Amino acid sequence: MSRINKEVAFFIVFLILVIIAGLFVKTPVDTETQVNDELKVGGMYIQFEDGVPDSEVKAVLKNYNLTMNYSMKYNIDYMADKYYIMVDKGNRDIRNELNKAMKEEKKDWIISSPAHVIRKGDYHVFTVSEQAVQDENFLEILDKYDIQVKKFTWCYIRFEDESKNWIPEKDAIRIKSELDQNENIFSVYLDYTNSS
Repeated sequence: MSRINKEVAFFIVFLILVIIAGLFVKTPVDTETQVNDELKVGGMYIQFEDGVPDSEVKAVLKNYNLTMNYSMKYNIDYMADKYYIMVDKGNRDIRNELNKAMKEEKKDWIISSPAHVIRKGDYHVFTVSEQAVQDENFLEILDKYDIQVKKFTWCYIRFEDESKNWIPEKDAIRIKSELDQNENIFSVYLDYTNSS
């Protein structure tokens, strides 16, 4: 055999031995870390339209598979977004007039970030600041267009079970997507937890 053939044969035998050794050597896999890194949701804040009664909230929740026991706090009042107005999508006049008045008076009546503008059917729902609800100029503009300030009905759903008080994020996202389709619900926010 020539010298090159010997080197190639030696290299092939070496690779075969490495492959065989690799088949018999187990590499440790840390499966516990993967489970602990999963995000956990302890509850949900659900933003309903104004005036939705407790009984209707319970009926809405009963129609969804919430995967475990839960408790509900109805009409909580510690949320920052309390008030809103509903404006017809085609009504640019009121939006222009409100924007102009806010610039002139240097007031933040409407919280208009994309996260605070909700689209429901033929309407845009704008979150309104507490300052606006008490401002006569703001209320006069709304009167001109026959629009009323309404108050969100906030509910908090807390997941409860004997062994854990949370659900996996993937289940929570599925439930949130289903709840978002309900016409009486404006938004659903997940409440993440650190419990193990």
